[in-house]
Amino acid sequence: MKNLLITSILTTLVGIFISCEKDKGPYIIEKPIVEDTTSTTTPLPPAMDTPTVYTYTISYGTDISPIFQQNCVQACHNQNHPKLDLRPPVSYDQLLTDGTSTPYVNTTTPIQSLLHLHLAGVYTLMPEGGPALSQGKIDSVYTWISQGALNN
Repeated sequence: MKNLLITSILTTLVGIFISCEKDKGPYIIEKPIVEDTTSTTTPLPPAMDTPTVYTYTISYGTDISPIFQQNCVQACHNQNHPKLDLRPPVSYDQLLTDGTSTPYVNTTTPIQSLLHLHLAGVYTLMPEGGPALSQGKIDSVYTWISQGALNN
């Protein structure tokens, strides 16, 4: 009796296994989608020019902060903005640690930095409602991010 019970259970389990193995229902993915991690370059988002990376060092205090002061703070990104304050005394910390969507810069993959994508017009063009920054200023910001986004 005990052998019959064990045989019956094993037969049932084998039958279930075989029937499940053959079931190729619509919810089974036979080939998993694997992201290509062998690529050495990051593709550009649509409609974006390849930025120029300058060979000289870009200084946050001398080169980048004034761009924000002249183009962003007056119109919108000041102490009253709910997400990002770009006034000189707080702008660096806001970009890297304190702002709502921080970090706005990605030093590992600069082309994916939120800051760069907004300035380049891939996301909502900044400065919003104003003229776009010159390509030279956008390239300066991109170079600063590429160089590690230092507070220099």
